[in-house]
Amino acid sequence: MKFLWAILAVLVVVFAFRKSVIMGIIVLLAGAAYLAYRLYPMIYAAKGQQAFQAGDYAAAKEYSEKVYNRMSFNQRVSYAYMLVRMGEYDRALEILDAYISLRNLDPKDKNTAKRQRCLAYYRLGLYSEALKDAQDVREAGYVTNTLYGLMGMLMLVLGKDISETTKLCEEAYDYDEDDRDIQDNVSICYYLQGDYDMAKEINGYVREENPEFTEGYYHGAQIAVKRGEYREAREMLDKIPSCSRTVMTTVSEEAVKLLSDEVDDLISGKLKEPFDTPPFTLPEAVEPDEYDEDDEENGESIYDEYNKLKNDEEKSESIYDEINALEKGGSEE
Repeated sequence: MKFLWAILAVLVVVFAFRKSVIMGIIVLLAGAAYLAYRLYPMIYAAKGQQAFQAGDYAAAKEYSEKVYNRMSFNQRVSYAYMLVRMGEYDRALEILDAYISLRNLDPKDKNTAKRQRCLAYYRLGLYSEALKDAQDVREAGYVTNTLYGLMGMLMLVLGKDISETTKLCEEAYDYDEDDRDIQDNVSICYYLQGDYDMAKEINGYVREENPEFTEGYYHGAQIAVKRGEYREAREMLDKIPSCSRTVMTTVSEEAVKLLSDEVDDLISGKLKEPFDTPPFTLPEAVEPDEYDEDDEENGESIYDEYNKLKNDEEKSESIYDEINALEKGGSEE
């Protein structure tokens, strides 16, 4: 369809120039102005994504907000993902809830938005709500390695049945055995079940491929402690200060300090038996704020806008490629 419009535009220009040079120039200028108007939000959205990938979150938000009202649906969901990574959870939920509440929303769009809302819920401490969104997306068949990693971690945090959690994490491992978070979850499952040999083996893969991953060394140290390898645990903990730490890091500095002190006491003999330390140190789960996911007034008020955005998108790749590219970049932090 776009090809036909391009041919029509060329014909209009040719016809205008055949009438007169002045008319041709006017048509060309009008076309250029219209093209610039149409491309403006795409360019700024792309600049926002580039700034996000470069770690310049202030610029990413500035570029994106300038053209938010003219963004396509895909661009808005991509922006919501960036907001979650930047810690702007309320703004992200404002965008995502509005679309998810639409009763006639395309299933692919709804599950893409739910996938991003899951991350926002998780960061706000709404772990049960995050897990529900993740389960909904998985059951609908829209899985990614990021979703699997988050879902496994949420099941561990919420203390779900360890057999059920291990089954899910092993399913995720079959889906992508090279993903850092999936590997980490599997190693924790084995650790919690007392299979410290398998836990150590998988954790070794995590640390080898991700030398700046805080959780890899923290969980490796926990496993080493259970195996009685206290000096090896000490070596792993010594590497954590040089690791990267982001808003998505699931181990607090306080937890690292407590485990470090425990290891020192075990090495010195001051402590005879290790403690059972939790694999994650996340904020306590909180109750969700009062809001109605099926608020018709909220949903229907943007339904026409959603359809316009869906029918009027100018994009070179799908929302799934955009989000996956962003997640790939974000997971390396």
